Amino acid sequence: MKSSTLFKLFLLIIGLNIFQIQFLYAQSCYELVWSDEFNVPGLPDSAKWSYDVGGGGWGNNELQYYTSERPENARIEDSVLIIEARKEAYSGKQYTSARLITHYNGHAWKYGKIEAKIKLPYGQGIWPAFWMLGESMFNGISWPACGEIDIMEMVGGGEGRDDKTYGTIHWADAANNHAQYGGSYQLAQGIFADTFHIFSMEWNATTIKWFLDGNQFHVVDITPTALSEFHQNYFIILNVAVGGNWPGSPTSSTVFPQQMAIDYVRVYQLNHSPEITGSNMVVKGEKNVEFSTIAFDGYTYNWTVPESATILSGQGTSAIRVNWGCEAGNVTCELTTLCDTYNLEFPVAIEALSIEGETIVMAGQENLRYAIAQTLETSYVWTLPASVTSTATLDTNVIYVDWGYADGTLKVVTDNFCGKDSALLNVTVLRQLPYPDINTPAVIPGTIQSVNYDFGGEGIAYHDIEPENQGNGSRQDEGVDTETNDGGESIGWTKAGEWLEYSIDVQSEKTYDAEIRIASINSAGKLKILYNGEDRTGVISVPSTGSWSKFKSIYLDNIQLKESDTLMRVEIVNGDFNLGRFVWADSLASDIPSIVIKDALSVYPTLTDGIVHVQNLTKTANYSITDVTGKLVLNGRVEPQGSIDGTRLTPGSYCIIFTDDDATQVLKFVKY
Repeated sequence: MKSSTLFKLFLLIIGLNIFQIQFLYAQSCYELVWSDEFNVPGLPDSAKWSYDVGGGGWGNNELQYYTSERPENARIEDSVLIIEARKEAYSGKQYTSARLITHYNGHAWKYGKIEAKIKLPYGQGIWPAFWMLGESMFNGISWPACGEIDIMEMVGGGEGRDDKTYGTIHWADAANNHAQYGGSYQLAQGIFADTFHIFSMEWNATTIKWFLDGNQFHVVDITPTALSEFHQNYFIILNVAVGGNWPGSPTSSTVFPQQMAIDYVRVYQLNHSPEITGSNMVVKGEKNVEFSTIAFDGYTYNWTVPESATILSGQGTSAIRVNWGCEAGNVTCELTTLCDTYNLEFPVAIEALSIEGETIVMAGQENLRYAIAQTLETSYVWTLPASVTSTATLDTNVIYVDWGYADGTLKVVTDNFCGKDSALLNVTVLRQLPYPDINTPAVIPGTIQSVNYDFGGEGIAYHDIEPENQGNGSRQDEGVDTETNDGGESIGWTKAGEWLEYSIDVQSEKTYDAEIRIASINSAGKLKILYNGEDRTGVISVPSTGSWSKFKSIYLDNIQLKESDTLMRVEIVNGDFNLGRFVWADSLASDIPSIVIKDALSVYPTLTDGIVHVQNLTKTANYSITDVTGKLVLNGRVEPQGSIDGTRLTPGSYCIIFTDDDATQVLKFVKY
């Protein structure tokens, strides 16, 4: 073989390899998110497709009646979906067909690659389509304002029709009139009924492109505001219409039945969504602000920043560093990938200058770091509380200080080309304070999470006998054992002699009912609750729940609380249980104005798993059941010596209110 021939072969191989690599890269842009391969014979998959039904002409004076779940018009056979238009009398129409949609099955998409492999029907008056409508049409937005994307339409009827398909968008213009823009593709030979072809559409935030067998034949820019319809979810439609304004009616030459055969429908979306990441809040004149987007060899990047900002480095790459100016603005990047070109935009706002650092410190704590954002050509003047001393220079954006023994406020004043600015930070010396907000005690009635014990630490806000923290919950830098449990967090590994304190705000002096969530594998646990040092509950026994993670409720009635109560202390009398949340509500009895006791009526058991029996009832009575908030949860009538089924009630405390013509009686029970 001659050397020139070898060289040409070498170039051909290289060219093929480059093409294959580019093809693979392009394919990697998308991942399959939904499809129907039509592999199961019978009716179309009801989990993916529903039917539009009727024969009203569909706005185009069409002649067919679209049927539902009728295999004559829509069926899967030989791994292909067949939509068949038939000439037959049906519901007042002379033709039948099917129109399948994905909307009612919850399948709709914004952007992506939508593709189907289809062999089309043919003939005068035959109108097959593979298309999409905006979901907003089901929210009161009528066509064309809802938007329409026709991936493929064909009107049959000989040369120039059976060999030509169209891709079009429809929308409402500024005057709310119908507007459209489309393109077409005509086969070089044969017609679309001869074999399968692949019809696809690639759609992103800037463009919609149409392809036939991989060849692009049409594109539209959808960035103008007037085309806002094309930035929402769309659902898929497959149908074969007969007749109508565009194709005209069938003639004696039209052959029936006509079939559209669909080998598959697939929806792909980008396996990465190009976007800019970085700080969307900066201070005036901030230095070295970083922004980035997806990085890949072969992509090109063109960044822009507001006029008052400067790109320090990274132009032409996936990441840039910027010195910001004095005004808010957008960072943009024109990103060209192997799939498409994206005009990315990232808004950046100006935020107030703020000081970062600890707001709660230990008395005498040393080498505390406080900082503000570093800004251009700036002088910094810090002011420290009297008991605080600096351990380094104060003319920079970062300072280090030793704290004293009193609360205080840090202040910094900056001066640069954007003008003067300032920031304050209040710092509190750690002592017993409410958690998580040092200014807001827990409100009763309400809920207190057990892990929200006060700030202050060991011996001040809590006592833990084994200070090494166990579990996987919050506050791991403290000695209390916390873990995730019961839909939130709990305190575990409890030992006799341990305690926790909570700052509280009692809204009004009255009696309250309480719920305590607990879990234990034994029944030896005990606790009590003190308010301002006074025991209001006595010792509370903790029953076995069968598992450390199976929580149940303990219910307490009529706990007297005062507005002067500011501290709640939970003492572990005997441990080995997990402690969840505490819930307080107004006592049930306090919301019932007048109670008349009659005939020594009673219920049993008062602690029940659901069935409540009524004693000493001499005649049929009405009853109402309310929960701890006074909300009605169940009512009805009960016969003498009858029972009430409360198995559907959730665990908790309840009141049963019995009434007859001249009396009312209220009794309590607990559902566990």
